[in-house]
Order: sequence, then C-alpha cells, then structure tokens
Amino acid sequence: MKRSACLLTSLSLLTGACGDSKGSDDSDSNSNSMSTPQTMGSITITASDSEAASSSSSEASATQSSASEASATSTASEPTGGDSTTFDPLDCGEAVVNIPIVTPSVMLVLDKSGSMVVDPSGFWDHDNDPATPTITRWQSLYEVVDLIVNNFNGSMLLGAVLFPAKTATSAYGEAACVVGANADVPIGGMNAAAILGAIPPPDSTADNIKGGTPATKGIKTALKELEGADPDQPKFMIFVTDGAANCQENAPDAATLFEDYDDAVATTLAEAFAMGIPTYVVGIAISKEMTPVGKDGNPDGIIPYEKMNEVAIAGGKARDGEDKFYATNNQEELQAALEQISMQILSCVIDLSPLPKYPDYVEVTPYGKKQVKDCASEDGWHYLPQMNPDDPLQVELCGKACADFQMSGQLDIQYRCPNSG
Repeated sequence: MKRSACLLTSLSLLTGACGDSKGSDDSDSNSNSMSTPQTMGSITITASDSEAASSSSSEASATQSSASEASATSTASEPTGGDSTTFDPLDCGEAVVNIPIVTPSVMLVLDKSGSMVVDPSGFWDHDNDPATPTITRWQSLYEVVDLIVNNFNGSMLLGAVLFPAKTATSAYGEAACVVGANADVPIGGMNAAAILGAIPPPDSTADNIKGGTPATKGIKTALKELEGADPDQPKFMIFVTDGAANCQENAPDAATLFEDYDDAVATTLAEAFAMGIPTYVVGIAISKEMTPVGKDGNPDGIIPYEKMNEVAIAGGKARDGEDKFYATNNQEELQAALEQISMQILSCVIDLSPLPKYPDYVEVTPYGKKQVKDCASEDGWHYLPQMNPDDPLQVELCGKACADFQMSGQLDIQYRCPNSG
C-alpha cells in the first residue's frame, strides 16, 4: 500500500517535511536531510490512516533513537544537500529537513554606579504607588534583569558587562572608573544563572554599588565580547543607565574625569551600529533639568535627557516620538521596556527552507493550517507576501504564537501532504 506520512518536530531542532518514496516502505531508505551544526533532536511521525500508522510505529521508534542516522540516508532519486524537497502526493515517504532558528547574541551593559543606591536620589517609586516604600534603582534593575534573562534564557545567547566593575571605589579618581577588560559574563546559552550570580544582589547598598559612570568603557568591553561571538548570528546591546556618562578615557585630571560629560558614548555606539551591532538604550529616571556646575561627581551644565536621546539615535534603535530612548520612571516601566526590546530582538518571521511542495497543507502547532487575517489582533500565523518569485516563503507568527515562540525559542511545524489525514 502507498503510505502518506510526514514528520513533526520542534522547528528549533528538526522540522518535518514530506519527501519522495519510490518503490520502498523502508523509511531509512527514503529520508533526505539537510543538516546544520546548530540542529539536532528527535522525531515523531504522523500517518494518514491506521494501517500507515501501524506500519510507521516501529520506524518512528528507530528514527527517534537516531536522528543522525535518518539524516544520513536518502534515495538515489533525491538530491542531497539541496534547497528543496518535493514529493508525489500519492506516494509520500519521509524526509528530515532542518530549518535553523536564528538565535541572537545579546550583551547587557548595566550601570552599577553609586547613584543607583545613594539616598535619596538612588531610590524611586518602583511600583507607581506613593503609598508603598521606595526601593533602590539597583534593586529594580536586578529584579527586571532576573525576569528577562529567565524568560528568554532558551531563546537568546546572553552576556553581561557592569560599568564600573565590582572592584570600583567611591574615590574621586580613576579607581572609581574601572571596567573589566573582559565581559563579566561571556556570551552563551542558558546564561541566566551565570548573569544573576555575577551582578551584585538586589539588596546591595553603597558598600558594594559604587563608582562613576564609565559607560564608554563598558560598551567597548561588550563590543569586544560580541566581536568574538558567532558571526552568523545577529548581535545586539542593551545599554541601561540612570545618568549622564563621565569617566572619559585619557582625562587630564580628576575634575575632567568626573565633571565633564563623555561624548564618546554616542560615537562608540555609532561605530558599533556601523559594524552591524545596534544598541537599545534604556534610561532610569533621566532628568530633563540642566545639571549644576560644581564638584559633585556629575557632568556639569548638560541636560541628561538630551544626551540620552543623542545616545539612542547613535545606537541605531531610536524610538519614534520625543523619547528616543526607553525612558522609565518606575520599575513597571523598566520591565515593560526590557520586555519590548527583547521581543523586538527575537523575530517572529521564519523562512521555510526547503519550500513545502504544498504550502496550503503546512500546519503550525497548535493553530493548524488556518491562517489569520489580522496579525495585529489575532493569535496564530500567516504567510507573508512574496514580492519576488525568488523570495523565501516566510511564516509570520502572530499574537500568542509569537510570544510563546519568543519565550521558548521552539516551534512545531508540519509539512503535510494532500489526504495525509
């Protein structure tokens, strides 16, 4: 009997497709695979009727036990390593194809200056409720970073840099401006615990949160780490600070070091953007008032809000409207900003390669093959229009489907055949 079967699996691992099967019921003899170094995993099989399901059960077990064995076999009539897999709808066999997920490399560049905890300016109304006690900006930042790195732990390669370093002092000199030569946490997968272990705890005080605002040095250390990351993956920085940068490099004296604004922040981010590394800029309680002139450890005679807008524009991810950076004035806004940024970094548009022979029979779990009409208001998926015949066929995930994918980095897709059940 002719069998009609397809493979179903996580798109981040192996995505099932229908493939040619000419004159054989042996799944190992008709599997076509295009492997990438980033994909691996198990496979389950769905069949068109009970007889096919019975016939396929033992094959499924064998395939699940060795995805690499299935990947290594193909029929003589099928090309190996090509860009598409085709099949006869009356004679569907099985094929293994890999659709790699693009996993972004993201460096968190976090302000650990003394102003994050100093009383009273380092405290804020974290929950937008004046009846509750204020907490330090650092506690809010830690708690939001905790949420973000755990939510996106499986879908991003994450790293972190603190500026200044944990060894910085509160002295009016270079010791307050030190930044590590290497990232506090190098880029890597499943890095949530490492990041939370490397940064000061949420209840930190001025005893261990101290120093100036050497933003340029922190950005340069993050760039060094990103330059060594996988060149095939997109790269981003998320820069979070509560004030104007000082601690400029090669300052002639302490007064210049602390009282002059460091314009190199914007130029360094512009250089990074030119290299293909954009930066999202987040501000914590950024003032719109002119700073006073005096020996207070803060840049003199500037409007921090305007400087942050310049920095955001230079980073290449400026927002529309008056606020070019993500301006936050409580913890809820800070959390919302970092969630929005994370979801922008993780695209919900997936290229289908190889092309499915029957696009109308492609299914996305758990939404099936029905496509949504309004991606902005519905949960599910649809195809994006192909502007040119050579453009890839793209699936866009919508609503909850997009959010679930961004959180997990996994998606189930099935290439089905006509009448495959």
